[in-house]
Amino acid sequence: MESNYPSKTDQPAYPPDTPLNAAGMPAETEPEYVFQENKRDYKHSGPGIASFIIALVTVIGYAISFVYAGMQATTILSGSNDVINDSSQAIMLLGLTVLILAAVNVIGAVTGIIGLTLRRRKKVFAIIGTVINAVILILFMLLIATVLVNAGA
Repeated sequence: MESNYPSKTDQPAYPPDTPLNAAGMPAETEPEYVFQENKRDYKHSGPGIASFIIALVTVIGYAISFVYAGMQATTILSGSNDVINDSSQAIMLLGLTVLILAAVNVIGAVTGIIGLTLRRRKKVFAIIGTVINAVILILFMLLIATVLVNAGA
């Protein structure tokens, strides 16, 4: 199995269509355009965008649930009939809504962390979504800690 490679003397030193200067060297020509990837050309990370949207949805959900609970509290305080039943229902709805939204915040934080780990993607939405979800979770934990401390007193 012999391979017949052309010797170095058989190959031209420069491509035949390269213009030569007076010294026999290739003339200076414009270098070919080389595409350089720019960080601005990266796409946004999908999990980062999802984390940001989850954060916005939960913030709106918290606002709606607290406004609804406030409206229920004013109607409960204005009337004296069956106060305990109405107040327990409003408190139960608020507590259940807050627990569901906190679980969605955990999903949003995990999705944001996944968005931060992707290479060659913009991480703006992942950072914002992770920060908002983390702040909401920290506030939720502080709320729970406050309730537990006051319940023990």
